[in-house]
Amino acid sequence: MKLSRLIPVLFCLAACSDSTQQGDQLKNMPAPELALIKRVEIADSAKVVNDNPIKKGDAVKYHKAAILKFVQDTLQGNVKQWLAVIETIKTTPLVDDDYDTSVRLLIPRNNYLDEKVPEFGTIIFDAQIDSAGAVKNALKEMKDGDRVIVSGTFVRDIVNNIDFDNIIDLHEGFNSPTFKFNIQSITKRP
Repeated sequence: MKLSRLIPVLFCLAACSDSTQQGDQLKNMPAPELALIKRVEIADSAKVVNDNPIKKGDAVKYHKAAILKFVQDTLQGNVKQWLAVIETIKTTPLVDDDYDTSVRLLIPRNNYLDEKVPEFGTIIFDAQIDSAGAVKNALKEMKDGDRVIVSGTFVRDIVNNIDFDNIIDLHEGFNSPTFKFNIQSITKRP
């Protein structure tokens, strides 16, 4: 068999194995996590579908409200055993020789599951960690880029709404929406 005929077959096999691996990762994601990802994907597409800035702004506001309603009503503000990637673990010194710990977790959307730390197309969970506790102890064994399983709750603001922000301009869509988050448990994935 000529090498020129074998190369397209090898490319096809490589593509099939990548999509199978991504499919396996999607199968392992909890249904609520996939549902949130789908809602964010739909909201993000609003910027492409609407070329008028007013329509785009209205669509993004509508989708933001729909995402918040889903998080509050369907998820009831809880996350159980979701797959994530640690983007950063930061510490900030405090006055009393202690330090403040914060963690940024990324929930990769479908196209970015294979990247070690996705650069974009994610859902972001920002979390402050208590100075003593099981979560802080678990984080001592982790580093940036680790794949984890996380459970916790979405933080609510002073009027009891989910604390939700969009990293980019409202008229640009939902490339990487950000939620304030309380981590209740975090474990490293194999």
